[in-house]
Amino acid sequence: MRTLLTLCLLLALQPLLPAEEIPLEDVTIIPGIRVGPIEKGMTLFGLKTLLGAGKVKAADIGIGEGETLPGAKLFEGTDKELEIIFNPEGDEKEIWDINVIGKAWKFQNGLKLGLSVEAVEKINGGPFGVLGFGWDYGGFANFEGGKLEAKVSLRFDTGDAELDDALIGDRLIPSGDAKLRAAKPRVEAITVFLR
Repeated sequence: MRTLLTLCLLLALQPLLPAEEIPLEDVTIIPGIRVGPIEKGMTLFGLKTLLGAGKVKAADIGIGEGETLPGAKLFEGTDKELEIIFNPEGDEKEIWDINVIGKAWKFQNGLKLGLSVEAVEKINGGPFGVLGFGWDYGGFANFEGGKLEAKVSLRFDTGDAELDDALIGDRLIPSGDAKLRAAKPRVEAITVFLR
């Protein structure tokens, strides 16, 4: 009877016990959930507690058109480098977005730097749009209605390829466009949303 009572008490308290911790060396990214051990809802304080204050370097992070937001750099100069952007409207500096810089990070869904438009289309579960190149927001993907919507931001680059005029400027180009595919754009930047 005592064993049964102890077992019932342990089962009742189970939700109060801490969840299994994610190892600090984990490099798995689950879009919208976590980047390694950095989880949705974590704050600057939590980040410093997790990694140590000395490993979290305050920085202004560029967001386009000369604008910056308060953030931090992690693992700078390594294959695990990340840029953290904090919620500009929050009081507690909650982590909002994470720019994936280093190539060590592995997305659970297969996403990675250097992928083609066709490969991203498969991960997204269908077509998407790419903003025309040659301006501050050029090459960014629009995943509205796809699996990647509201989870990541991707930017494509065509290298030094000379582009057709139909691929330049403030316009949305379908991912299946023949001219876009012929330009062979590759993912050059990934931002994970933890909002």
